[in-house]
Amino acid sequence: MSLHDLLPEYSGKINDFTISSISLDSQEIKKGDLYISLANDSDQQKKYNQEALKKGANCILTNNKSIENIEKKIIYVSDLKEKLGFLSNRFFENPSKKIEVFGLTGTNGKSSVSYYLFQLFSQIKKDIGLISSIKLKESGIYNSKLTTPDVFTLNKILSNFLLEKKKAAIFEVSSHGIDQERIAGIDFDYGCFTSFSRDHLDYHSSINKYAKVKESFFLNNKFKGAVINIDSKVGKKIFSNSHDFVSVSRKNKKSDICIEKNKGKFFIKTPWGHVNLPDRIFADHTMVNIAAALGLFCLSSKKPNLNKLNLKKIYDLPGRFQKINIDSNKYLYIDYAHTPEALENILKSLKKKYHGSLICLFGCGGGRDQGKRSLMGAIADSFADKIILTNDNPRFENPKVIIKDILEGIKDQKKVEIINDRTKAIKFGLKILSRDKEGSVLLLAGKGHESNQEIKNKTIESNDYEIVRSFI
Repeated sequence: MSLHDLLPEYSGKINDFTISSISLDSQEIKKGDLYISLANDSDQQKKYNQEALKKGANCILTNNKSIENIEKKIIYVSDLKEKLGFLSNRFFENPSKKIEVFGLTGTNGKSSVSYYLFQLFSQIKKDIGLISSIKLKESGIYNSKLTTPDVFTLNKILSNFLLEKKKAAIFEVSSHGIDQERIAGIDFDYGCFTSFSRDHLDYHSSINKYAKVKESFFLNNKFKGAVINIDSKVGKKIFSNSHDFVSVSRKNKKSDICIEKNKGKFFIKTPWGHVNLPDRIFADHTMVNIAAALGLFCLSSKKPNLNKLNLKKIYDLPGRFQKINIDSNKYLYIDYAHTPEALENILKSLKKKYHGSLICLFGCGGGRDQGKRSLMGAIADSFADKIILTNDNPRFENPKVIIKDILEGIKDQKKVEIINDRTKAIKFGLKILSRDKEGSVLLLAGKGHESNQEIKNKTIESNDYEIVRSFI
């Protein structure tokens, strides 16, 4: 596309040329690209502009009038931030209108529900594209740096999916992505609300503001249908806003989709029929996540045939309730749980399933919501027999301060061991597990699939699964 096609109002101000692609990141600019410069600080913006020009940018659009320089092809565009969705759709020719789009949001469960839905469609040979921030090597999956990419990257991916003849696209919609308008102009067909609890309060400042952002996704987009988890007040409120929404719940048996039990076996009850859950699936949050994915599958299918689906072949993401057999009747689980609700869900499920000791190893991230630290400490105290506190991603915070905050929620501190070094902490946890009674389980929470740690200004390699494998 040419610059004049993209911005016809500038056809008399600057010579026309062809734009290869558009990016908001100066580091990703290639020869012939258009760079959109939005840094709040003028000096920073000038620095990024220079970098983009050196990399071969044909033109730069800026939201800062003082930086405009027509000779250098730096053009000021008023209200540039508000025009990103429009510009992206014009350049990429509205790909979201040509492909079925599933957008999933919620505090916990977004990645899992997305991956379950991807697998369900794969079982009926429907060619689907999945955008994931978790590195997966399966065909049809695009790995993204961010949970929700910016609107130019997003539309570029959707365009590539169309070229690959994919029928639909699935991706997570984070609260940051909603608030920063990364999904501006995207045409969604189906939505999903997976859960709601405390998270990202360092960004949103209050639980109410966080809730409003999540609600806005369903208020500001038109869906053919959506699956809404109503096990929270926010979920119930979202569900009440539309007759086209289907409810899912682990607690409410009157919901459209729910988990039932018969003769010791769990199954998912839906308006389209019942599906048995494999015996290996016992955690409540896993069941309701699979149920949500099943609901999206059925909503978007003209004549859903549940007999074609095999839930025994549905697998979890790496680092999501990942089970490792350690010894005879002793187990270890790795999970990404880094919110109070997620940690509670997993500890409850493990406590119900296993009857030995429950050992919980976790930490909390630095530079993030400090208020959740004592809450997570209290939850670990309520369910775990032994607690190992260690580093998560302390970033620029003092790890000792983070652990002190967690300890404020733990009444019985006699069962706490503090080992800042996560590798040493995991080794210690395995040692305790080896000495404990049969049926004991060790949970490594917080890091999940992540392959590194952020400590001060350094990023070091650290993956819980690889650490465990090195010791067993």
